[in-house]
Amino acid sequence: MSDLVTRWAQRDRVREAAMSTSAARDLVARYVAGQDLDDLIPVLISLIDKGLLVSVGYLGDHVNTLEQAAANKDVYLTIVRRLSDEGISSSSELSLRLSRLGQRLGAEGRHFALGAARTICRAASNAGVLVTVDMGDYELVEPTLRAWEQLHQDIPAVGVTVQAALHRTQRDLSDLAMPGRRIRLCKGVFREPKQVAFRNRHEIDLAFVRDLRMLMNSQVIALVASHDPRMISIAEELIRRTGRPPESYEFQMLHGVRPMEQRRLADVGYRSRVLVPFGPGWYDYYTQRLAERPANAALFARSLFGKR
Repeated sequence: MSDLVTRWAQRDRVREAAMSTSAARDLVARYVAGQDLDDLIPVLISLIDKGLLVSVGYLGDHVNTLEQAAANKDVYLTIVRRLSDEGISSSSELSLRLSRLGQRLGAEGRHFALGAARTICRAASNAGVLVTVDMGDYELVEPTLRAWEQLHQDIPAVGVTVQAALHRTQRDLSDLAMPGRRIRLCKGVFREPKQVAFRNRHEIDLAFVRDLRMLMNSQVIALVASHDPRMISIAEELIRRTGRPPESYEFQMLHGVRPMEQRRLADVGYRSRVLVPFGPGWYDYYTQRLAERPANAALFARSLFGKR
């Protein structure tokens, strides 16, 4: 069903209608903070004013050349400067995806991506903005972890993302879960072959809990990236059992998904961070959300024809 939803939403006629229909754009705005920084900043400030932390995810276009990668590097640096200028650095994180910096463009692209990421991370560190390296699909896991190791050596506060759905993740965590490291655990949004990933939802949930226990019993800063009420409850119980100090963990959720739960976590004293995406790639991002929540496809389709 999710594949059908995605294919439907990616049709040229549907894409054109969505890009030109204000009702569709309004619906997307629940999850995406617009296309540029002037759209993003008010959303971030509103969330921070409610006691939440924020993480910025840049939705760039697909990168096919080093020139495009260099342009994205400049965007990331501009984001960091703007967060500093607005006085919200201490509440902000940058979610950095190396594929936006040319990671897929062979050896030269990987070299450029690492250099660009190092420049961005240094600028963010100087501005007081945290950085967590996001994770791509399976073929990018190994190069991303290698790049992160080098970034982390330079700037220890740089975090990294792991995906519970992958068979390799528990083995990776055995090497990664060292004191003080910031590790974001998510279930994973990529549908990978069964040879390398769990495909059954129950198996993914079990893997997430195994990985979560490993993190909570270590001395890492655990970033729990899940909207699943069961996973959040288990995380809260593990926090109680292990007696973790408040600065050693946080919950992370996507903008527009379970906002009341985000507020609840903050209100009871947890660090609760909202990942806020923005940028020209907003439509592709939203179609991914449709694939995860097919029931939203009907609402989206009605908005294209002006029926709210």
